[in-house]
Amino acid sequence: MATEKVNLLEIATTANGKDITRGYVEGLQTLTPQDPVLQQHGYDYQIYERLLQDDQVNACFSQRRLAVVARPWSVTPGSQRRADKKAAELVENALQGFDWDRITDQMLYARLFGFAVSELIWDVENGQVKLKDIRVRNQRRFAFAPDNSLRLLTISKPDGESVPDKSFWHLSIGAHYHDEPYGRGLGSALYWPVYFKRNGARFWATFLEKFGAPTALGHFPSGASAAERNNLLAALQSIATDAGIIIPEGMEVELIEATRGGNGGYDAWMSYWDDAIAKIVLGQTMTTQDGSSLSQAQVHYAVRQEIIQADADLVCQSANATWVRWLVDYNMTGAAYPKLWRDMEESEDLANRAQRDQVLYQMGYKLTPEAVSKVYGPDYEATAPTPQPAPTPATDGENFAQGASQDEYLDPVPVMAETLDAATRKPWQEIIEKVESVVSEAQSFSQLRDALLNLYADLPIEKLGNIMSMALSAAELSGRYAVEQESNGL
Repeated sequence: MATEKVNLLEIATTANGKDITRGYVEGLQTLTPQDPVLQQHGYDYQIYERLLQDDQVNACFSQRRLAVVARPWSVTPGSQRRADKKAAELVENALQGFDWDRITDQMLYARLFGFAVSELIWDVENGQVKLKDIRVRNQRRFAFAPDNSLRLLTISKPDGESVPDKSFWHLSIGAHYHDEPYGRGLGSALYWPVYFKRNGARFWATFLEKFGAPTALGHFPSGASAAERNNLLAALQSIATDAGIIIPEGMEVELIEATRGGNGGYDAWMSYWDDAIAKIVLGQTMTTQDGSSLSQAQVHYAVRQEIIQADADLVCQSANATWVRWLVDYNMTGAAYPKLWRDMEESEDLANRAQRDQVLYQMGYKLTPEAVSKVYGPDYEATAPTPQPAPTPATDGENFAQGASQDEYLDPVPVMAETLDAATRKPWQEIIEKVESVVSEAQSFSQLRDALLNLYADLPIEKLGNIMSMALSAAELSGRYAVEQESNGL
């Protein structure tokens, strides 16, 4: 049976002038970034460094990076084979030899600049290749060749010199296509919001100066000499700092006061760009600004967590594809590559978990000892079982004579209904109290309507829904069990 021939060649390469966005690049030593902001500023990455001087950029970007390094890291073996576990141990020992959190934090600046570069410091000890350190270098010292290989820019070779294989680890982020080794950083999107914000702050300062110290207007008679006009100008300039001034005879001074009230709209201007910066960096505003409700804040927080999860995954995946593999290849050829990752899962609220487990226990389900140790920790052991009261003898002798068991006469519905009532009593009471409080404070029906609409987002509806969901699940399981027992003739 004939098979179709498979094409093994790359077609849409960037070589031989096939990339119409760059043209012929084979004669170039290095490529230039495609970022339009960098192109307008001579490919100077210092413009992105200056963005960090803005308070909102610095706060938001620090929040994004530090949320990643605050999470614990671990190394997972490629399999349970002895050699693969040894490979994971090799990588873990290397990470414990240097500050991986600091390195991760510095590599995450690739989010701002588009890429980050670090040098791998290797050593040989007792016949084993070891990774002694990872040192993150300044992006401005590097460029990329037409084949996307890294080049080091030096004073003697401003076009860059090639670097040894497996000596540098670089991470590119943000470009919307594969052929941009420089990536596309957040700095490109932040440049204009920060620019407009800075100019707004400058104009605001000028406005406040004019509002606090009115502009002085001087009138000089026709025919005044240049010296007289200079004296008048000097007198006007002294108004802002001196308690009293003198002016030549025949000249007048008038104060022009700012007539606009408030802050002239500059406060709203600054807030607008602060919100824009927070959206660019964090995808939301409520972890840096005041929010309107708990439910909205939770949604915004979830958005931030997804972005942070992506940052952690990108750094770990890049490390796993480069120096983690190189370290294993140097020392344990053939071993499965381990996986370096950060645990970004939110810790569970144990108080809510305990409440849920209690409700399930009352419905007839309990945790296994293994589950208790996993959820609450290993420092717990089962207590002695509580003595149960002796069962009440059945009065229907005829049915017992036919072989029916006492369990057949136990109706689970009242027990489950009572358990559900006890579990939902507190959430319902909380809802009723909040509604009663709103009703008592309302001054009109329209105010009551608006207050009830705003209150809805903060009511414990989700908690109540979880309890109802567990109750329905338990009821379904009980029904299935009864049907199964009946079908088995029990």
